Amino acid sequence: MVDQLFNYNEAVIQADRCRALAHPRRILILWSLSNGEKTVGEIAELIDSSIQNTSHHLRLMKEKKILMSNRQGQSVYYQIADPENLRLILQIADSGSNKTMK
Repeated sequence: MVDQLFNYNEAVIQADRCRALAHPRRILILWSLSNGEKTVGEIAELIDSSIQNTSHHLRLMKEKKILMSNRQGQSVYYQIADPENLRLILQIADSGSNKTMK
């Protein structure tokens, strides 16, 4: 158990995923996908971003295994690969929402 808890290689992977989430647009993407899969156009509209910029963020998040996609005809739908990612982001947001910065 201790070996698994302090596995350096796993820590590197987790840190890399955290860096991939360390952008406001990527947090918005996760929030936009919280109620189901969406296309890049739908996500771009929800987060008020261009399709090109949104695609860039989606590609990065997919590479880091935060998101996954599936093709349905001409459209590609994105969804959260692991609901734990969303839960953690929502928990972080909730922990800071009741506190004021001084």
